[in-house]
Amino acid sequence: MKRLIPSVALGLALLLLPGLALAQQGTVTGTVTEAETGEPLPGATVQIADENTGAASDAEGQYRITSVPAGEQTLRVSFVGYQTEERTINVPADGTVRVNFQLRTSQAELEEVVVQAYGGQQTTGEVSGSVSSIDAESIEQAPQQSAQGLLQGRAAGVTVTQTSGNPGSGFEVNIRGEGSINAGTQPLYIVDGVQVSFSGGSETTDTSPLNAIDPGNIASIEVLKDAAASAIYGAQAANGVVLINTKEGRAGETRVSVNFEGGARLQNYNYDPLSQENWIDLQIDALGEAGFRQNILPTYGLAPGTPLSEIPSTNWENFISRTGSSYGAGFSANGGNETTQFFLSGNWEKTNAALKSVSYEDFNFRANVTQEFTERLDVDLKIGLQNSDQPGVCQDGFFINCPFSAIQFEPPITKPYEDDGSYYPFTSFGQSNNPAVVLNEARPVLDQTQIIGNISPSFQIASWLRFDGQLGLDYQQLRETDYETPIADPGGGGNNQIRNAEVTNLTTNATLNANRTFSGVHDVSVLVGGEYRREFITDDEFGVEGFNNPFFRVADAASSINFFQGNNSEFRLLSGFGSINYSYDDRYVVRLTGRADGSSRFGTNSQFGFFPSASVAWRVSNEEFFSPEFINNLKVRASYGVTGNSSIGGSGTNVDNFASRGLYQVSGSYEGTVGVRPSQLANPQLTWEEKEEFNLAIDYGLFGDRITGSFDAYRSTSSKLLLNRPLPSNSGFGSITQNLGEVRNEGIEVQVKTINLRTDDFQWSTRFNAGINRNEVLSLSEGQEELDAGDNLPVAVGHSLEAWKVPLWAGVNPADGRPMFYDQDGNITYRPTEADDQFFDGGEEDVQGGFGTRVSYKGLSLDAFFQFSYGSTSLPNTERAFLSNQGAFSAGLGLLNDRWKEPGDITDVARAVPSGVYPNADDFNSITSYWLYDSSYIRLKNVRLGYQLPTSVTERLQIRGARIYVSGLNLITWTSYIGLDPEVAGAFNESSYPSEKQFNVGIEVNL
Repeated sequence: MKRLIPSVALGLALLLLPGLALAQQGTVTGTVTEAETGEPLPGATVQIADENTGAASDAEGQYRITSVPAGEQTLRVSFVGYQTEERTINVPADGTVRVNFQLRTSQAELEEVVVQAYGGQQTTGEVSGSVSSIDAESIEQAPQQSAQGLLQGRAAGVTVTQTSGNPGSGFEVNIRGEGSINAGTQPLYIVDGVQVSFSGGSETTDTSPLNAIDPGNIASIEVLKDAAASAIYGAQAANGVVLINTKEGRAGETRVSVNFEGGARLQNYNYDPLSQENWIDLQIDALGEAGFRQNILPTYGLAPGTPLSEIPSTNWENFISRTGSSYGAGFSANGGNETTQFFLSGNWEKTNAALKSVSYEDFNFRANVTQEFTERLDVDLKIGLQNSDQPGVCQDGFFINCPFSAIQFEPPITKPYEDDGSYYPFTSFGQSNNPAVVLNEARPVLDQTQIIGNISPSFQIASWLRFDGQLGLDYQQLRETDYETPIADPGGGGNNQIRNAEVTNLTTNATLNANRTFSGVHDVSVLVGGEYRREFITDDEFGVEGFNNPFFRVADAASSINFFQGNNSEFRLLSGFGSINYSYDDRYVVRLTGRADGSSRFGTNSQFGFFPSASVAWRVSNEEFFSPEFINNLKVRASYGVTGNSSIGGSGTNVDNFASRGLYQVSGSYEGTVGVRPSQLANPQLTWEEKEEFNLAIDYGLFGDRITGSFDAYRSTSSKLLLNRPLPSNSGFGSITQNLGEVRNEGIEVQVKTINLRTDDFQWSTRFNAGINRNEVLSLSEGQEELDAGDNLPVAVGHSLEAWKVPLWAGVNPADGRPMFYDQDGNITYRPTEADDQFFDGGEEDVQGGFGTRVSYKGLSLDAFFQFSYGSTSLPNTERAFLSNQGAFSAGLGLLNDRWKEPGDITDVARAVPSGVYPNADDFNSITSYWLYDSSYIRLKNVRLGYQLPTSVTERLQIRGARIYVSGLNLITWTSYIGLDPEVAGAFNESSYPSEKQFNVGIEVNL
């Protein structure tokens, strides 16, 4: 009995304790709003100091914290970009206390929020790496079809080159120069956390998987430029990282917008071909009139005695060109309540290019939904669907079966049609390659469907700890057909090549995010996570011929199979990563990151690598001793990091997933038995290219942020380059892929934004950025000074990656009109050898950037943006190889009118000779320094004039608002380059389709 009494007493005490504890607790509730506007701040963190309790404010800014110990407590509220506030409160037992907060921005104006890796966010004041941001306003003013085009001229140190003027075409993007010789140089693109694959490229036209993202759906773009910012992506980040984030829904009344746009497209440039009269004069000058009549006229179906007035005269460039058009329509809707928010959009666009037969049609749909299942569990679902149809133009080469390049071979004395409307048979390469036939009887088409989406749960484990997960998909399906009628392919009776390719790119990751503040001045955030990526590609292609009628183009309608082939490829990546951010009193910032990657592309002994980075920042302007009143913000940054490059062999479809493996191939047969032989040596030591980078920078804000900007200086060295080392012929193999060589990039970047004038009705702002980069090859394999020795674009130690090596042009001999060159000793020669070649500036830009201005007065706004490039050297091979060719099979270039004609003439254009072949001298159009042109330019990239209808009008129309606008793209270009377009030139330009001039009119209505 004595033992029972203590036990009962203890049991009763345990039962009573919860009730006693509950009696000593209360509730804290209230709202969090912005001090200046009174608008609610959803997502603000409200915590009870020294307790693991807290809550986040909802869409209306309201919060509620239960089970708070009664008595005196410290309540702390924080929100990105705003000053953290603390208050001492008295929590009543079994009662509720209401505490409202009005947060003020941490500076005179709200600092820009920068999206970081894996869903993180920082203000510009907290960022210690090098990041360029493009906000929604800048995106809205740039009429582009692709997200890549939005980067052009708007981010310092980011070189964006349009690869073609073809509607729907892609871009080549390099961040802080090219750091690799054979591996890929494109950055890693991440859309809403999903890594986008470039492995499904087209074989018939130029395109980009980022066309799946409607620029109107983009909320922000962040470019992670230095290793400190991008190292968390490890082995895929050596070329930088581009984070693209789409718009999300907001709680409140549903808002619907619709837009309509239409316009025209014009050719920006002309080849300047010879007129019929000048072309005939050139041929007579070279061959004599008798030679012209006996040798040239019959070639093109004309009798030798044809009077000059009866010889056809055709401007082939005008024949294939037209005034293009574009039109489209779209809608968007966003809204929701406290638990569900959504953003929906759809867009349709049809573009007819300024080149006949080229068009682009795009359908795009997006749905972004956020669902709060409980106070602690949210799930985001984001999905984008896109389908495009792209009858395109083959380009970047001399193809007589492509309209754009076929006209280079056609002299002005041929014509597209006979008088009866049939095709003219006597063009340079016969009727089947008559540009009119190529235009009308051939049909290369790319049909592409793409899905980019993800589902992302987020669970708030505690007020300071959150779990985030994501499953992302990038799926691409491409169907390409290249059909030629029997007229275009008389030998085969018509043919069709059909290619089907699929890319399935899966990414899944999980992270833990911890954020704590200690003593009000020590802010610590920790991220740890893991990621798995798998990309699988299938590619099947076949060709058929022999179509009995023009109505059916399917394979069953053909009489025979020409070929069939297929392949598949796969790679996998397994990663673990983490980062630590520490900030003391909003003055000192330290960030450490690290990532370990394992890739299936690399050797069994070197499949895993580790990529660390560290960065620091000092906000000098927040120090008590800092007194200059005109400097409101001054921050110094420094960083170091290592990133990797796993794109063996190049970007996109050129990536080799098996370079480290020993491979075998089927080779021949013996007595009916198929043989197998080794085709590639294994290299179990093959690993990533590594880029080591240092960055020093200053960020500043002057006169209350009326002037803001940054200055960065960097140096990066890429080592362990993925190169093919030649092997002795007796090894049985030509080469083996190894880690060899080094390339260095160094430069500076400048960004400036100004608010020149701001009143209630009028605002005027400007922006400028520039990047200067120097590129140099430091080493190759041991004892090797040049790759591809003897090539005009060798990769050589001590020179840039795209340096030219050609003979030095010496002019035209005034006595006989022959082209002259300098030998290695500086003497005149007519037959330069390889030993006489000299190095010249390369195709890389030395300086690139952009500047713009925006003026607004009440509802009227004007935005103009200029893009510039300086210091690149390009060889316009179209003009050199064919248009300057003095033979018959050439349209001829206008500069040939300035040729040498008689002794004593001083000119840079050699005399006319039969077929352009000189006695005892190299050809005028051989590759020499004469054909290296400065392709620097300044371009008025886009102008947009808009007018927001006043409220008095929209209220009568019973709509929320409306805006009408006119815009122009690629309007004016200032350049000395003789090629069609300096923007698409690159180092070596062959039949690249030039960018087009565009004019659009549109209206946006908010219902």
